[in-house]
Amino acid sequence: MEAAGCRIERASALDTGEMLGFWRSIPGLGMGQGDTDESLRIFMVRNPSTCLLLRDNGRLVGTVMGGFDGRRGYIYHLAVHPDYRGRGYGKALLERVTKELKTLGAPKIHLFAFNDNQVAAGFYTSQGWEKRRDIQVFSWDGS
Repeated sequence: MEAAGCRIERASALDTGEMLGFWRSIPGLGMGQGDTDESLRIFMVRNPSTCLLLRDNGRLVGTVMGGFDGRRGYIYHLAVHPDYRGRGYGKALLERVTKELKTLGAPKIHLFAFNDNQVAAGFYTSQGWEKRRDIQVFSWDGS
């Protein structure tokens, strides 16, 4: 997608610091132990076609990371700078990462959003994603 200076490109290891700073600036986007320069570089090596950035004349204004484990696709950190929302950029990032995951063979794709992130919930619902009510998510941090 290219419009008015904005374009989607693949992320690289050189982008991890900028991505982490961007995510910290986005309200409602949660970050965890796995959000480090090293872990992002490893993720990108394993998922080179599904880690995407949206840039406006070089400035980072959006991100999405997709991963495929051989069975399911997963989407992480889809975020668009608040000044760029409502212009179709989030939809473009979502469509591109979904297309890439399907190309890799993912028959089903999941994503996670915090319960109190109503902006994300509204966006994903408007894009045709279904909120699951039949499962619970459990996490373990290795402690």
